[in-house]
Amino acid sequence: MSEKLVLHLIQYRVIPGEVDKSLRAAGDLIASASPRKGDLILLPELFATGFHYAALGKMADRYQDIVRWMTETATRSGAGIAGTVAVKRPEGIANTMMLVDGSGSVLASYDKIHLFFAAEENLHFAPGHGTVVTHWDGRAVGLAICFDLRFPEMVRKLGDEGAQVVLVSAQWPLARVDHFRDFTRVRAMENQLFVVSCNSCGDDGRGLTLGGGSTVVDPSGEVMGVLGREEGVLTLEIDLKDVGRVRDSFPVMKVRRRDLYG
Repeated sequence: MSEKLVLHLIQYRVIPGEVDKSLRAAGDLIASASPRKGDLILLPELFATGFHYAALGKMADRYQDIVRWMTETATRSGAGIAGTVAVKRPEGIANTMMLVDGSGSVLASYDKIHLFFAAEENLHFAPGHGTVVTHWDGRAVGLAICFDLRFPEMVRKLGDEGAQVVLVSAQWPLARVDHFRDFTRVRAMENQLFVVSCNSCGDDGRGLTLGGGSTVVDPSGEVMGVLGREEGVLTLEIDLKDVGRVRDSFPVMKVRRRDLYG
């Protein structure tokens, strides 16, 4: 298994409540990226529906259709694909990040634990109950969603659980897009792992403009690539061996005082 991984961050305007149109927009950009077997495609938060609260239950009813689209997209190219979907749970609707491998199998799912109160997510979604690190072809992958980036202890936990790369799907507003890029960089730097954050862009249907700025940062905190405000694709290759190299050359983790602060 190669430690190298080609990423395709798919940044576009999710059309609120318009599942078929949003999937078509994502599919066109994915096709333009020409993903290959073993690559990973990362999509924004709620990439098929947006935060369409007026018909959130109806959007969640399309869950199977959206996951089917993910599995078909994965098997067509052999690339993995990740993004978030509204899913009905016994306690309510969850904002769930799905990771599908190149064979079309769902490897892992993560229900967003930090709900963004300023956008009333806490009034419409049920929070998740734990963090998720999964293994894909020997690669340890942590899952996170948008507002999670503001909680350093969460990404630290993912790193402690072995994550070499953390995938983040987001719908982050333009007004605070500098925070989005900064948090992506700092979370990577302080945990000495890759953080890969894919944002949406354009009008979100609720009076906000989403900021784009999808970003990949390496374990030393260097920005490997970043998109602007418009729709587009960021494709680049990362080498997961860099996680070990950085940690060996600058062994911050070895001097942590776990006896004092965990």
